[in-house]
Amino acid sequence: MALRRGASIARWFLAVHTALLFVGALVVFGLLVLDARAQAHAHAATESTDLAATVAAESLVIDTVARAHADAATDRAGSVAEASRLLQPYAERVTDTTEIDYLTVMDTDRTRYTHRNEWQIGRAFVGTIAPALGGHVLTEVYDGTLGPSVRAVVPVVTDDGEVVGLVSAGVTLDRLWDSIVPRLVILGVGTLLAFGAGAVAAAVLARRLDRITESKGPDELAHLFTAHEAVLHSVEEGMLLVEDGTVVLANDEALRLLDVPDLEVPFAVADPRLSPAVRDVLGGEAPEGPVRVGDRVLLVSRDTAAASGRNVGEVVSLRDRTELQRVTGELSSVRTISEALRAQTHDFSNRLHTIATLIELGRSDEALRFVASERDLGQRLTDRVVQAIEEPVIAALVLGKAAQARERAVEMHFETHLAPGTHWLEPVDVVTILGNLIDNAIDAAASRALDGAPEEAWVEVYLANGDDGSLVFQVSDSGPGIADADLGRIFEHGWSTKDAAAGGRGYGLALVRQVVESLDGDVEVSQAAGAGTGTGASAGGGAVFTVTLPRPPAVGQPDQVSGTAEAGVSRP
Repeated sequence: MALRRGASIARWFLAVHTALLFVGALVVFGLLVLDARAQAHAHAATESTDLAATVAAESLVIDTVARAHADAATDRAGSVAEASRLLQPYAERVTDTTEIDYLTVMDTDRTRYTHRNEWQIGRAFVGTIAPALGGHVLTEVYDGTLGPSVRAVVPVVTDDGEVVGLVSAGVTLDRLWDSIVPRLVILGVGTLLAFGAGAVAAAVLARRLDRITESKGPDELAHLFTAHEAVLHSVEEGMLLVEDGTVVLANDEALRLLDVPDLEVPFAVADPRLSPAVRDVLGGEAPEGPVRVGDRVLLVSRDTAAASGRNVGEVVSLRDRTELQRVTGELSSVRTISEALRAQTHDFSNRLHTIATLIELGRSDEALRFVASERDLGQRLTDRVVQAIEEPVIAALVLGKAAQARERAVEMHFETHLAPGTHWLEPVDVVTILGNLIDNAIDAAASRALDGAPEEAWVEVYLANGDDGSLVFQVSDSGPGIADADLGRIFEHGWSTKDAAAGGRGYGLALVRQVVESLDGDVEVSQAAGAGTGTGASAGGGAVFTVTLPRPPAVGQPDQVSGTAEAGVSRP
């Protein structure tokens, strides 16, 4: 079902960011206006108070107001006219030379002696005067005859402390606004420029966000994220995204396969809590293909992750091949037994033809001796191997490989010093290690014999316990050996000295190394030199493979040695 496409998240971001910028600019401008107004009021109040106090302290004002106040009881009109004649010119000069809009001098009963409008002289002052009559200075915003104004009222006090009049000075709000409008214009321009810069930045960010999100809306992104999480954690393969040495994404299966379920993503590839094998897998040190991590065999593949043309890291995928490896080992066991049976069938067929020919020639006594000798040889070989080896899988494997060696005209020597209690090895692991090593040794010895080498073709298998209870498997051969330049490559997947056209080449030794490493063991390769059996060295000068497997702590130490047994199979 297709999702309904709405506005992209970038457009939402741009719209919301622009709206917030606009509201923020209005709020800031409003606060600046209020602050400018408050400062203007405070300045006007200070100026009015200082001027009124200065005027009230003038001797001309004190003397004139005191006389008018004294004469008011007998001649109100005459006292007002005389005081106005002296004070009105003075008040006009003061208002012309200062920022004050009006200066009113009055009697204590509010009768004005001065006013900006001369026809208001003699009338009552409009406003609050009670604090001033008490000898205090008053400031207020009042709507008087000249309109709203910031005013101050100061008492006129004689030398004996009597309040004989009042002085009021003020600045109208119209003039006050006229004085702060230029500042408000500057503030408005600055706020507008800041808003414009913020809007441009928001547009640039929105464009980048639109490109990154591919013009998808919030609902689409949420749906994609949910689908991404569902797919990532439901896939059966382990998936990780590694970027600059950090695992930034990993599903549950990957953490389970790497045995790091307690780590929280993201985490560093070099985290000391990770095992060396895991660090090699995540850091790219481990090659692509089957890799053993702990007790699991993982198929590792890597690919470069890119989004919108940008490299975002490396995708590491993990597939569990442990079960497949086990099945492969079992298949190898079945193949070994099948080949052994085939070799024995072929050998028995040859014997039957020989016996039949002897009978047809009338040499029945020789036929009976031939049958008896072959029976005794096979029985002695079987008895020696079975009695010397407690583990039936190893015994069956050696017998089967001996039959194969005989078929290919290779002499096989077998010697064991194994103590009881070697059953801690899984049969599949035994077949994988010994089976592949003996197969390679037989191939090498047989190939040298076919090349016309004068030495006898032989393979030597030596099994023993180390001093610490470990198992030691050593397989040597009379083949051409391994070149020094190839010693570092023989355990790589797909590498082989044999004909690649036959198929299935280059995996036996790689499987041997993986199984040995999973058992915390070690495998060494050297060239045979010298002579003798039981040491893995002889005159042929072929390859010597030595595998050492430590005994697990849960398995007890061997208490006795079973002795030595040697089985030999000679060429016919």
